[in-house]
Amino acid sequence: MYLSVQSITRILRLASVHVKRDAHASAFSLLCTVENGTACRFASSDWSDQSLVPLSDSIVDEIGWKVIEHSARREVLIRCIVPRSNALYARCTIDRGDGPQPLPVRDGGGDA
Repeated sequence: MYLSVQSITRILRLASVHVKRDAHASAFSLLCTVENGTACRFASSDWSDQSLVPLSDSIVDEIGWKVIEHSARREVLIRCIVPRSNALYARCTIDRGDGPQPLPVRDGGGDA
């Protein structure tokens, strides 16, 4: 269970209003599910937002399909703060329905 630097970088590259940015950091929240297939969306959007479709499978693979399946409502909430928009320094949490827990960020995984 982790989120890769590459996935975070790809999320930050999206021209999305759901990625909050200022001079010091970027931040985003994702909701991922395995109910009726794998899907991820920005928590501040709805399921009709298709911007994360190309990344959903790799994000779910990194988190772990079984981790999500055994979470409340078969979904997880991922929140990340990325200082200086540098994914190497990202701090992320995952909430599986029992409160936020640290989510490791690894240099490896999805395509950059």
